[in-house]
Amino acid sequence: MIRTEKILLPDVNGLIIEKLNAYPEDVRELAIQAIRLCESSPEVAAADQLQAVVRRLAKIQEGDGR
Repeated sequence: MIRTEKILLPDVNGLIIEKLNAYPEDVRELAIQAIRLCESSPEVAAADQLQAVVRRLAKIQEGDGR
C-alpha cells in the first residue's frame, strides 16, 4: 500500500527573502526583485528587467556619493 501523505515543503524563496534582512537595502531590493521575476518570467525577460533595476540602484548610489 502506497501512502500519499502531503509533504509540506518550506517556502524556499520566502526563507531567502527573510535572510536578506541582514543585508543593505539595495542588495535586498535587487535580490528580491530577482527572485520574484524568476518566479513569473522567462529567464531572458527577468534578466532584461533586472538590468533596469541595477541601473536605477546605481543612479541612487551615485547620488548618495557612495
